[in-house]
Amino acid sequence: MATILSGRQVSRKIYQEISEQISRFGQKRPRLVLYCSHPDNSTQAYMKSILKQGEKLNIPVQVVEASSQPFKDIMRFNNDPGISGVMVMHPLKEVDEDMVIKSISPLKDVEGRGPMNLGGVVIGETSYAPPTAEAVMEILNYYNIPIKGKDVTILGRSTTVGKPLAMLMLKKGVDGTVTVCHSRTKNIDEKARAADILVSAVGKAGFVRKSWVKDGAVVIDVGINFSDGKIVGDTDFDEVREKASAITPVPQGVGLVTTAVLFKHLVESFKRILDGGL
Repeated sequence: MATILSGRQVSRKIYQEISEQISRFGQKRPRLVLYCSHPDNSTQAYMKSILKQGEKLNIPVQVVEASSQPFKDIMRFNNDPGISGVMVMHPLKEVDEDMVIKSISPLKDVEGRGPMNLGGVVIGETSYAPPTAEAVMEILNYYNIPIKGKDVTILGRSTTVGKPLAMLMLKKGVDGTVTVCHSRTKNIDEKARAADILVSAVGKAGFVRKSWVKDGAVVIDVGINFSDGKIVGDTDFDEVREKASAITPVPQGVGLVTTAVLFKHLVESFKRILDGGL
C-alpha cells in the first residue's frame, strides 16, 4: 500500500517559513492583486481560498475587476511599489489574457506565466516557476524522493505544469530523465508504465489506471476534477495506491502546496522591491 504524500505537511512548512520572513518586515506587508473579469464559480472559489489564506498570513489580497483598458491596469500595478504580485484569474472574459500576462512585470509575475519567468526556468536562471510545477518539486524534496537518474513521465504539456515541470526535472543537479506525453502521444500507457515517477496533469478523472503504473512507482496527481459532487484527481486513487510506493491525494495534495508556493513568490517579490528591485 502506497505512502500518502500529504500536501498539508509540505504547505505548513512553507507557511511557517513565510511567517518567519514576514515577522522581520515590521508593519510592512506584501500585497497581492487578483485580476479578474467576470469570474465563474470555480474561479470565485479559488479566489476565496486565496483571500482566506492571505488573512491567515496577515497579507492583504485585493480583488480587481478588469476595466476597459487592461493594459493601463497592469501598468498601474507594475508601477505601484505597494503591490508585490499580480495574479491573473483564468479565464479573463472580454479581455486579451495573453496580452495581460505578457504585460505584468517579471518581478510581480508571481505565477511565473510570463515569457521572462518561463524562459528563466528553461535556462536555469533564478525566476518564478509556475507554482503548480514548483509544488511538485517541493513535495518530492520534502519526502526525500530521489529524482537523479530516475525515469519521469509527465502526462500533460501545459505551460503551467507539464512544460515547466519537465525543465525543473531536467535541471543540472536534479537530473531526471523526462518524457512528456500529450493528446497525440502513441502508446501513452506504456510510457506511463515505464516511469519511476509518474506525474499526471491532464484534468480527466480516472485517467490513470492501475495498469498504467509500474510496481513501486511514485505517483503525483495534479488533476482537479469534479465527479459525483466530489473533487478527484486524474488517478483511480484506490486502485493505484495498491501498486505505487507513494501517491499524492486529491484534495489535500498538490493544490495545497501550489497556493503556498504562490505566497512564497509574493514574499520574495516583496523583498526584492524593498531592496530596490522595482
